Amino acid sequence: MKIAFITPDVSHQEGPAKVTACLIERLHKDHQVSVFSHSIAGIDLSKIKHHKVPAVKHPKFLEYITFLISSTIILAVLSLLRKRDFDIIHGYVCAFSTDVITFHFCEREGLRLEEANIIEIPHKNASQKLKALDHKIYRRLAAFIEGLIFGHNGSEVRIVVSQHDKDLFVRHYGAATESIIVIPNGVDLKMFNPANRPLYRDRTRQKHGISRNAPVLLLAGGDWERKGVRYIIEALSLIPRPDVKLLIVGSGDEKFYGQLAELKQVNERVIFISHSSNLWEYYAASDVFVFPTIYEPFGLVIAEAMASGLPVISSRLAGAADLIIDGVNGILLRDPSNVNDLAVKIELLLSNAELRKTMGKRARETAEKLSWEWVVQKTLAVYNMVLSREVYGGALNQERRVI
Repeated sequence: MKIAFITPDVSHQEGPAKVTACLIERLHKDHQVSVFSHSIAGIDLSKIKHHKVPAVKHPKFLEYITFLISSTIILAVLSLLRKRDFDIIHGYVCAFSTDVITFHFCEREGLRLEEANIIEIPHKNASQKLKALDHKIYRRLAAFIEGLIFGHNGSEVRIVVSQHDKDLFVRHYGAATESIIVIPNGVDLKMFNPANRPLYRDRTRQKHGISRNAPVLLLAGGDWERKGVRYIIEALSLIPRPDVKLLIVGSGDEKFYGQLAELKQVNERVIFISHSSNLWEYYAASDVFVFPTIYEPFGLVIAEAMASGLPVISSRLAGAADLIIDGVNGILLRDPSNVNDLAVKIELLLSNAELRKTMGKRARETAEKLSWEWVVQKTLAVYNMVLSREVYGGALNQERRVI
């Protein structure tokens, strides 16, 4: 099968770029894979064909629109020259002229949350105001393009990464989105593994000046406003245990949240770490993964933490919360902004080593069902469905549930 991926970035860092990289690495073994992207890293380019798509990297909204326009033009030219020889064109994020498109975020839901100030973007100083303006333009633009794609009965197959996100698309766009297919993200079960604990725990803690016995909480990812960094810092201030440390791994407004930690008198307990390419080492170094997100389409870091054998405290508003049975293989938050409830649940796990152990073991067992090989097989089933030109419905209904 000849497969083309359309995506701005491919790498093993985070988000859609990481998901695409994981799929490409597994698909190119048995299929001819071409990638249309602005950047690509961590992929053996001798195994695939890469087409560089020009795009302006900054600001964010300009990167989005220039990539969309450039990729559309390139595909149109290849088609005109009869060189667009692909069985499947798979777009990630918003893209035109595709057979399959995967949405990793409901832009209209993000816009709703931001306009209602449920997600608040810092905008106190000049730098923050510029970033907030860029983000506002980007979100409105992305929501507009998303509406164009869902505003017509196109022939492309649409995939989302959780039942929670499918419900949001149906809420915003109506019955036309009920045929969306749900394929969750996968997790590398060898890379993210409880066996990492004895290998990296002490070394990673020493690197950041954390003692061997200190309780450690972890949150990983970007978009800190959406992922509830504020809530976990506020909850930390309610936990009367000065030895508890919080690791925040990823990119965000460190100055703003550092000031919040100082205001809450927990700045010596919070450690900010720029995005790490060895995230599995931080799972190994931690005791509890905390993710009080306001909205998360899936939450790959939740699956990775579970695969690493960590007990997870997650908001029900994360798509990966579908994996968690409250009190069995993790703990769910009904309201991520309820910092008192969050503090109680953190204290519950920190005070009971046996519960952490049992919950972590069950979390690993759950994550073992989400291998990337399983995701690849489900994705290939969609490709074959497109190629066979079968009518949606009937036997295909099984593929249109949470696969």
